[in-house]
Amino acid sequence: MMSLFVSLLLCMLFMSGDLGSSCIEKERQALLDVKANLTGLDESIYDWGSNKEKMDCCKWLGVFCSDLTGHVTYLSIGGSGSTGKISPSMQLLNQLEHLDLSENNFQSNPLPDFLGSLSKLERLLMSSANLDLSSNGLSGNVPNSLGQLSNLEILDLSYNSLNGSIPDFIGSPPIWSLDMSHNQLHGNVPNSLGQLSNLEHLGLSYNSLEGSIPNFIGSIPLWHLDMSSNQLHGNVPNSLGQLSNLTHLDFSSNSLEGVISEVHFLNLTSLGYLDLSFNSLALDLSFHGIIPSVLETIKLQSCNLGPRFPIWMKTQRNFKHLDISNAGILGSVPNWFWDLPSELEFLNISSNGIEGMIPNIGVLFLGYPGMDLSNNHFEGGVPSLPSRVSALNLSGHKFSGTISFLCNFDGPLTLLDLSNNSFSGSLPDCWMKFQEKLVVLSLSSNNIYGEIPFPLGTLSNLEVLYLRKNAFVGEVPMSLRNCTKLRFVDLGENCRSLSEDEVQP
Repeated sequence: MMSLFVSLLLCMLFMSGDLGSSCIEKERQALLDVKANLTGLDESIYDWGSNKEKMDCCKWLGVFCSDLTGHVTYLSIGGSGSTGKISPSMQLLNQLEHLDLSENNFQSNPLPDFLGSLSKLERLLMSSANLDLSSNGLSGNVPNSLGQLSNLEILDLSYNSLNGSIPDFIGSPPIWSLDMSHNQLHGNVPNSLGQLSNLEHLGLSYNSLEGSIPNFIGSIPLWHLDMSSNQLHGNVPNSLGQLSNLTHLDFSSNSLEGVISEVHFLNLTSLGYLDLSFNSLALDLSFHGIIPSVLETIKLQSCNLGPRFPIWMKTQRNFKHLDISNAGILGSVPNWFWDLPSELEFLNISSNGIEGMIPNIGVLFLGYPGMDLSNNHFEGGVPSLPSRVSALNLSGHKFSGTISFLCNFDGPLTLLDLSNNSFSGSLPDCWMKFQEKLVVLSLSSNNIYGEIPFPLGTLSNLEVLYLRKNAFVGEVPMSLRNCTKLRFVDLGENCRSLSEDEVQP
């Protein structure tokens, strides 16, 4: 009975923290050495071990210890903005499961190989922290030993200056998130990544990776795949179409080539973000081909989608961001396309060979999207446009008539470019409604005449004013002195007369 009483008492004391609360001395000294190798730490970490009441490292801010063993299992000094190097004493914390060293400055010091000896580590990640070494100014090669951490779940080395190749991952560690983006890595994407059967998030963007996209990508359960801004070449493998959980796909800014067909979208039923821009890819879906998911972001700039307007867009009516600029599209735009989604945030169909007239667009946008329709062959008068836009570029067409339509806009219009058209008439008198937001106003190379109106001087945020090659007369209004942020002004070539055809009645 006494033995049971003693056991219960010890258990209660342990749970209350009277026993087992102090950290292990060897690990306390290791933490102090970690601190000693960093300068500029915030006050809470600077006070580690500074007096008798703060000798127990398990009570230090950013440190957690195991209730059972007393070993340090969690260390977070991310975001402190310190400088220095990663102390070799870190390897004495061999029970660490979570290490956050993010948003510090390690002054181009190499990523130490001894981190691979922390065999208990489960995470090396970025903003979620768990061995987070992102945004630290680390340089050198990625140690091969990191690929041997058998418990690793999250590895984030993004936004550093690491070079060399991606290490091979041995023994299929349970990694589900791997982010090495924004470094200087080169070489091929290793086939060992195909053994990471739990991998859901793969970020390798903004490096110098070469070779082709490996076939194994279709055999791992990815939901986020970003290999943008590298030097990858060759065709996109058909196995891509097997990623039924994929929500985010970005292969932009590479040297990929070949045809993207229905096979590549076969089972991509969860895809919401698609970016294949700045490659030499041709999107060739059959006449009745569709993309079987609801895309919110479609970025296909400089891909080959033409010559006809892509019919598969008819089934994509919930996009928020659409960029199909410079995509080899010729001819007219189907009327169904202009029934734009109310949640539109950005639309770019510029630099194609699109012609004809734009119908009235009666949609009421929930926000204020930007719209770039420039450098096509639209003609006629500007139709009724939605009143809520933040930027509008209609330059490089054959539009005619007056520009009084701009008085129908409300809200934060920041950019208006109507240059290189055949607009005529005088400037409207509704500039005061744009006085707090308009930054860029370009009306160059039209047939606009009359005096420059005094209210242009109310555009207090205006930085760019281009009125070149029109038929303005009179003096430049003194009110433009109020536009104190103006950086670029071009009023040249306005001393000309207009023919009768150019004068708007």
